Amino acid sequence: MNHRKWLVVLFAVGLLANPVLAQKNGSYIPNTLVAHPLSLSATGSKIRYYKDDHNSFTRVPPPDIFLKRKDPSGRLAIPTAQFIVTYTNFTPQAQKAFQYAVDIWSTLIVSSVPIRIQANWISDVPNLLGSAGPTSYRYNFDGGQKATAFYPIALAEKIAHKELNNPAEADIIADFNRNNEWYFGTDGLTPEGQTDMVTVVLHELAHGLGFIGFFNVTDFPGDMNDGQYLAALPSVYDCFIETGGAGGPKKRLVTSQDDFPNNSIPLNRQLTGNDLFLNGTVLQQTRGLKLRIHAKALFSRASSIYHLDEDTYPPGDVNSLMTPKLGLAESIHSPGINVLKFFSDLEWKTTSVLHDPIVSTEDAKDLVFSTRIISDTTLIAGSMRLFYRKSAPTATDSVATAVSLTRVGTTDTYQYTLPAAQAQGSIWYYFQAQDASGRTFSNPGKQLWGAQIWNHVQIGPDNVPPTIQYAPSKTSIFSTTVADSLPIYARIADDRAGISSAYVEYQINGVTQPTIPLRYDQLTIGNYTYDSIYVNQINFPANSLKIGDKVAYRIVAQDNSRAKNQAVNPSAGFYQLTVVALKAARDQYVNTFNDASTASDFSGFGFSITTPPSFGDGAIHSEHPYRNGNDFQSQSNNEYVLLTPIRIKANPDSAFIRFDEIVLVEPGGTGSHLGDTNFYDYVTVEGSSDNGQTWEPLVDAYSANTRPEWLTAYNSDLVTGLYNERNSKAGGFPAMYRRREIPLLNQASGFKVGDQILIRFRLFADQLSYGWGWAIDNLLIQAPPPPPVLAEEPIREGSFKLYPNPVSSGVMQLEAELLKPFAEVGLTIISVTGQSIRQLTLKATSKQLSEQLDLSQLPTGLYLFQLKLGDSILTKKVIIAK
Repeated sequence: MNHRKWLVVLFAVGLLANPVLAQKNGSYIPNTLVAHPLSLSATGSKIRYYKDDHNSFTRVPPPDIFLKRKDPSGRLAIPTAQFIVTYTNFTPQAQKAFQYAVDIWSTLIVSSVPIRIQANWISDVPNLLGSAGPTSYRYNFDGGQKATAFYPIALAEKIAHKELNNPAEADIIADFNRNNEWYFGTDGLTPEGQTDMVTVVLHELAHGLGFIGFFNVTDFPGDMNDGQYLAALPSVYDCFIETGGAGGPKKRLVTSQDDFPNNSIPLNRQLTGNDLFLNGTVLQQTRGLKLRIHAKALFSRASSIYHLDEDTYPPGDVNSLMTPKLGLAESIHSPGINVLKFFSDLEWKTTSVLHDPIVSTEDAKDLVFSTRIISDTTLIAGSMRLFYRKSAPTATDSVATAVSLTRVGTTDTYQYTLPAAQAQGSIWYYFQAQDASGRTFSNPGKQLWGAQIWNHVQIGPDNVPPTIQYAPSKTSIFSTTVADSLPIYARIADDRAGISSAYVEYQINGVTQPTIPLRYDQLTIGNYTYDSIYVNQINFPANSLKIGDKVAYRIVAQDNSRAKNQAVNPSAGFYQLTVVALKAARDQYVNTFNDASTASDFSGFGFSITTPPSFGDGAIHSEHPYRNGNDFQSQSNNEYVLLTPIRIKANPDSAFIRFDEIVLVEPGGTGSHLGDTNFYDYVTVEGSSDNGQTWEPLVDAYSANTRPEWLTAYNSDLVTGLYNERNSKAGGFPAMYRRREIPLLNQASGFKVGDQILIRFRLFADQLSYGWGWAIDNLLIQAPPPPPVLAEEPIREGSFKLYPNPVSSGVMQLEAELLKPFAEVGLTIISVTGQSIRQLTLKATSKQLSEQLDLSQLPTGLYLFQLKLGDSILTKKVIIAK
């Protein structure tokens, strides 16, 4: 996993509010985050458990706390956690064994919220004993200490002391394979050839309670596979994985993405290097050790990482419950003291500092800071404190005023009152408490490397209008004979009073239409929940519009403040949607873009047919640089649609789109594809057979890393942006054009012979990191390709060569053959931005030129070397690699 992805998630859910940023180990994570009131979720996952066909003949008894759970009167003590199990298809014997394991766990952990389990008795593959895991995960919930980590739902509810999902929804889902020779007894005396049911249930429930996470290794046969993350944020378990230090210092994986980036071989080597451990404060303080986890060379989600090492904890070891396999005639009725101490580090034993963020107000009055502090341990007297400051904390200035909190009677509530005279303007604050073990707990929690997150409240007059985040989903309508619509999805937020009203004002051909109200919603897309979304759509019935009609619209929002602050988007003018006429369908289309009037052949936004200063003739160009995404997901799609439908030819050799292009668009991770979490900005070409209602890809999405020379150019001039992202200032130039050929008849698109399709060029941008963009020239659709043309300019006065290329030593040899004698020739070295770096005058001998060039002072990158021979200029590309 990488820090860039974490920031994408935080933007997506709206967690960033006036963030204070600082670079951390080259990452993009902000150093200070503002707490957000919305608890956010991700879907659950399960871990499988397999049997070992060898008889172990070992027995680990239940913990003493379970065996001695009777109160002084001799009755069974009340469990410290309540489990509610829904059994599906279980036999009475299997249910009895399951319940015994549940009873053990109910004495080992503490929770005021019932833990609901859906237990299924199913048929599955041989040797598989069962699988289990949380039904969902939560992060950024009240009381959690790792604000940017996913907690299993049962653990999150324990910490928050309240239900976070639907009370009727299970917290853990567990499947157990009936196709197995089970031992259902509870005495641990498992016979030869049988598998102990109680052990398997204890093991699987541990996964559901938090012994689980998202590390993985890709599975491409024959390749050195990459280590990767399967979720946008780490699990709380993942936060405790560290290297053993073999060959270097110990490092936590989730805070060492520079060393072990997502989708990388270095991460793979850690996940499969047999040198990973679980390490936590409680584990160290009470046991003085760390737990070696299973990280063998052959990675498997069913055995690796989320199990303890079977060599370190063999059958019979008291801590062997969480190893990858269970032997026959083996019973383990205790998680083991070390695993239980690690569960304390996971916050199954914790101090919950709970707080409902203070609502900003325009009224000047005493400000009461209130928190509930509920601890499973002994709190240090006087450690309950409030920290506050009157300006936004920064990476270099986070000093705050600390005041002691006063307990309200004998309750678990602690308060501090800031007098009205001091409670003015912005106030940044957090609560803190410490227990006897020395652990510190805060609200809000902290980032993974320990940086504190803050609550923020504003007191006094509100004169700040709402913010409206929106980008048009389309700017053209291609058919008037079918019903169409313009969906509106806008993120509208206010820093204080909330939104009073939001609506769309629009006109058709200058005639004002009734306003359309926007309704508040929350959208969950994948694992991300987007809050403060206001939605509706402008509907256009069939035949209600005509060619040339223009729809102008804008979004208006007003807050609840006394000033009724209002915002509009766009800030000036209106967005425009135009009904455009399609041209007659054709079998082919050819355009060199040297005639500016052909711009009418296209419709879209973010592109134009133009001739930038460094180019000799016209082409389709995106904006240079292109803009970051700015819709409610912080994404944008720039598009350019050819208004001439193309009739697909029957001959597969003819049914091609060909064009020359330059793609300096933010590259994703090596080997990543559309849909991967580390695949960022991209370009693609798509087709539509229904007048632009739906689009199908004609080619896989791609970016600058499609060609090494583009990638080298993109990375040659990177600058740091507002959120510590790296933007590229490198510009394109004609020598970087490369030919692309795209078949129109392919299985991915589903188009067939005779289909009439629209073709569009689309550039997608997310909210971070931009580059120069995309250029497209010499477009040939179902037209024969031109004769091959050498990449170099025509030879008129001679030729030359440069070697070695790429050059890494700093020394390159130039050799030239001249068609006529020259006393001197000029050599110019040009950067990818078009800047002249060096100019040399070289002495020629008759028709020969031989010169050794010292390039050691030039930075790594792509360069143009131009040799001037009279009126001719010969050009070659050189890559300097150090």
